[in-house]
Amino acid sequence: RFAGARAGLAWHGILSEMGMVVVSSTIAVGGIGHAFDATGEPAGDGGAALTRAFPRFADDLGWWTQAARAQRERRDPPY
Repeated sequence: RFAGARAGLAWHGILSEMGMVVVSSTIAVGGIGHAFDATGEPAGDGGAALTRAFPRFADDLGWWTQAARAQRERRDPPY
């Protein structure tokens, strides 16, 4: 049900070395095909998991986005 859910962790170091921001928050939903109804709204257990996990993920991503933007205003990237 959650096969490969943590496989993305193996990419963190590689993506960081490429200059990408990698956030520590993750969203793992088993049966993603059943997590939304026909209108795209969260549904069932998978939808409930998304509803619970997404705010932290979005906050983490937003924080890093703001931090990166502020740093780029101070100086150019070193690469």
